[in-house]
Amino acid sequence: MVKVGRMFKKGAGEEGSAFLSKAVSIKKFGFKKSPSPTPEDVAPGAPDGEEAPGEYSHDKSVVGPDGNVYEEENSEEMRDETASPADDNGGRENAESSVASGSIDEASYEETVPSSQEEEGTVETYDDEEDISYVETAEEKSYVSSDPANRSIVSGKTEITAKGNDPTRKYFHKDVVLNSLEDGANSLVIRAMYFIPKPKHLDHVVVKVEASTISARDCMKCTGHGLTKSMLPFVPGFEVVGTVQTLGDKARAEGQFREGDRVAGYSNFGGGNSRFISIPANRLTKVSNDVKSTQAVCMIHDYMAAYKALRLAKKAGSPFTGMNILVTDGFSPVGQAVINLASMEGANIYCCADESRHSYLASLGVKCFPKNPEKWLKTAAGTFDVVIDNSCIDAYTSSWYALNQKGSLVCVGPVFNIEGEELPGASCGVFDIVELRQKMAALKAKYIMSQTSFLDTTACYDQETEQYKQDLRYLMFMLERGGIKPKVAERVSLDDVPDAQRLMRSGRANGTVVCVPWIEG
Repeated sequence: MVKVGRMFKKGAGEEGSAFLSKAVSIKKFGFKKSPSPTPEDVAPGAPDGEEAPGEYSHDKSVVGPDGNVYEEENSEEMRDETASPADDNGGRENAESSVASGSIDEASYEETVPSSQEEEGTVETYDDEEDISYVETAEEKSYVSSDPANRSIVSGKTEITAKGNDPTRKYFHKDVVLNSLEDGANSLVIRAMYFIPKPKHLDHVVVKVEASTISARDCMKCTGHGLTKSMLPFVPGFEVVGTVQTLGDKARAEGQFREGDRVAGYSNFGGGNSRFISIPANRLTKVSNDVKSTQAVCMIHDYMAAYKALRLAKKAGSPFTGMNILVTDGFSPVGQAVINLASMEGANIYCCADESRHSYLASLGVKCFPKNPEKWLKTAAGTFDVVIDNSCIDAYTSSWYALNQKGSLVCVGPVFNIEGEELPGASCGVFDIVELRQKMAALKAKYIMSQTSFLDTTACYDQETEQYKQDLRYLMFMLERGGIKPKVAERVSLDDVPDAQRLMRSGRANGTVVCVPWIEG
């Protein structure tokens, strides 16, 4: 296993990549590759291809298994590494099975590159990920092929598809992991493993991830909210779309899924920002092959929360045509999903947002209010048929006063406020102040406030599993028909997940940020 720390600070990025490649070569194969001679190293007048005497002499060099010339560093290790292919494969299989079973400490298989040696990542945006080929470089990946007939160090540039379905190549696992709670997103590292994970439990399914979300919930978790040291290491990402890779014995016996099925899943423990995830089979739903993974993943939380909130607000199932609907955070992914769904029924939509977002929201046909309720409540009190409060600015008080006498207030929680300033001493031993305030507001909405419903987006799956799956199938159907058009802010690689979290904390992410793990940053 190779663990690569990425802090995305400006520095010697190429130097860091070279360091990693060199470290992996020395550790795994016992030799390092000699540098190729430069034009200045060739003796004047010497024929092309001949080296100048001295520094680049290969008198003590050997030819590696890939045909390249290497400087001998340990002759015993060199002989072991160039043994018969059968011996090599047997040893490699034993090592992989030992790591997977936990009998060998994984730390003994790790090389860590200080993040300060990594180059600052970039956030890439693509209009259609299905038409893109992605490239991975040898500096970021070096491993030995398991095929005895093709036993060589993989190098150069290799084109792969976004879904990573190249049948001629064995892929290894890669994820984003948080090992410390001290520095938030700066503590995230990129971890690569030279094996495909197995199901963690008998009822689990290993899914090859095509797309996963980078959400406000991830950002809050990575800053320590709702996360303890005993829960580390933590891999962010709660919503995934992908294909079934392998199944546990119980999951296979149930017969609901088989290898190759395309599925969408909601994980209550994270793990989605990776190439593979082991997830309970009952948390998966089959999806069509005709929907894009980067759009389908937006249905699992953002559109599901919007759909359920609007359903709670309906009176006897009547449509919203001509009704006045207020969304307290219209620029958020859930807020934009509410706007999309309510517009399909002909509602008059209002929303609160920062003034810098008003022009964009107005282009969606929405009338905008300032984010601070004190600036609009006096003139708008008692005018709305439905209020969707997904911001919890004042414990839902202003939203309740905005309702008319027959109106409905739906409070969507928990709210992950990542744009606000950090509270000093937010975590005080047993209680988290932010979480405690939201729990008190939720109790107020459930048991004290009239005309009010509360939607817990983290619990609705467990409370109504079959209804959740049916609603998800409906949303996927609407997506496939073109009725739903989710706003995808960015499509980023695993290497750029820390930068994507910073983008979200800045409040500049317009829509859902999606991680596509089979592309390289």
